[in-house]
Amino acid sequence: MSMKKRMKRLTALFLSTAMAVSMLAGCGSKDEAKKDAGEKTEKQEEGKDSSSGGEVEITFWDKDALETGPQNTTIADAIAEKTGVRLNVINGDAQKFKVLLAGGDLPGIVNSNYGDLGVDAQALLQSGQLLALDDLIEEHAPNIKEKFADAIEYSKEFLSNDGKLYYLPVQINKATDTKVVDRSGANLALYTRYDLYKEIGSPEIKSTDDYLEALKAMQDAEPETENGNKTYAISGWSDWGLWMWTIPYQAMSGVTNWSYGMCYDMVNKEPLATYYSEPFWNCMEFYNKAYNMGILDPEIFTQKYDNYMDKLKNGQTFVTYANWLYNTANDAYAAAGTPEKGFEIVPTGLDYMYGAYEGDKPFGWAQDYPLALTKNCEDPVKAIEMIDYLFSEEGARLLNSGVEGVHWEVVDGVPQMTKEYRDGVAANATYAQSEGFAYTKLSGLSSSQILSDGYPASLLKAAEEVKKSTTKIDEIFIADSGVADAKYPGQVIESKIASGEYKLSTEVDLTPNLIKEPSDETKNLSAQVDEYVKVGVADVIMSDPKDFDAKKDAFIQSVEDKGYADVVKEMEGIWSEAQKTAKEFADK
Repeated sequence: MSMKKRMKRLTALFLSTAMAVSMLAGCGSKDEAKKDAGEKTEKQEEGKDSSSGGEVEITFWDKDALETGPQNTTIADAIAEKTGVRLNVINGDAQKFKVLLAGGDLPGIVNSNYGDLGVDAQALLQSGQLLALDDLIEEHAPNIKEKFADAIEYSKEFLSNDGKLYYLPVQINKATDTKVVDRSGANLALYTRYDLYKEIGSPEIKSTDDYLEALKAMQDAEPETENGNKTYAISGWSDWGLWMWTIPYQAMSGVTNWSYGMCYDMVNKEPLATYYSEPFWNCMEFYNKAYNMGILDPEIFTQKYDNYMDKLKNGQTFVTYANWLYNTANDAYAAAGTPEKGFEIVPTGLDYMYGAYEGDKPFGWAQDYPLALTKNCEDPVKAIEMIDYLFSEEGARLLNSGVEGVHWEVVDGVPQMTKEYRDGVAANATYAQSEGFAYTKLSGLSSSQILSDGYPASLLKAAEEVKKSTTKIDEIFIADSGVADAKYPGQVIESKIASGEYKLSTEVDLTPNLIKEPSDETKNLSAQVDEYVKVGVADVIMSDPKDFDAKKDAFIQSVEDKGYADVVKEMEGIWSEAQKTAKEFADK
């Protein structure tokens, strides 16, 4: 890194600290905050078209940037050069955002997502602190106006309280010929230590019981690591709420969209009450059998994600659950000089692949992460002009692949990541963030969207690029599969989907994107039920198999005593309304 760059980043850090201090020191009365917010709004309403010709600093609520304050990353510099806007990142938790909201001190640009960003879309809308975008887009955003008409129509109908446009959906994807978008071939799946699976003879697996027996044989074959640490075929973590018990297994059962005690059956297109549902109880029984076979890590109910990751990379567990875990584990084995070890997708007795294909997403993340301008926006015209650029193909490539000539280049007509980028990532885990690969929630197009040059916005998702990340175990898996011309494991999974060996559960359905927030009472009840479930699953999983049915009945009775039946009643009504609305919208 150049001395100039270092000084810029030190300056950004100083400004960030100073800003935090000033915010604490300058917390005046509520009346003063309201007065200031009102003055800002009046000025902005009067002077929307008075955009200055120089660089404008605009605040942006973001959780992914490496540092807060004015962004001096390579990508932020490119955005500023192209649009005249310097991003100034502000972040914090949900409580901080509530304070900013109450005081009228919101940043200029906000993406909404409560779980990830601490931003409640409806609360923000109802506050009256958002700018209507209709005129701004009409006058200053020709790209958005022309190419995002469907998303605008969706937003005005479902993300508005008065028919005006306040939110712009982000990361939209139009159907392309590119299907598998990840090296592994699935977003969520049960990934298995493939070298150990081969060591025990690659047994045929037709059911989850067969899979458990294979895992038991793998643990018997390698009961401890080379360092003498005990192994367990299955481990996990407890600090992500109910993630372990409601996500990966069910995803391979064709179930997705888990919220407020409900999930969505993508096969039959119907909502399910999670804690009553067959997929959930199949999952509980799976882990119960694993526990009684001695292949379930007893620390799964107490250890944190970081503890699990240590075990995953150290060879202490033989199952993992998502593409980012697969990538991390296989890369760790390769870095340790054992590239012949690692995880791949083998039969588990479960039929569905979740996230293997990036299909049509005309509304992108829809109700998740929509983009808004607040009445505090320092220069709405400049801001919408910048967003219009970032919603273009050029902007999508910049946000997702970086700066041409620095992070990517064209070689023999093929766009690809540079050696500088690869070396940077290899040498520094935070390199990508430090360069500005952190603002993708400002992108109108998804990272998988095929652009006019025939390559995805994120060149890391191009087949040629993904191939470069394969390890020895990936190559062994591909060779064993017999799939001709496969460049990476994901293409093997694609072939198995095409042949019917696996089914796909990622068909786009508008219904889950139209689920309204339930009442506060239902939210509270749902939270209480979930807290009980986090504890209650341990009692079910660690029970004697002969007691499983009785434990199941007692569990269901307990969640009902906590008010779960009332949660389900309201949520089923909300889902029914969403299904009706989705049909009406589709029939227009």
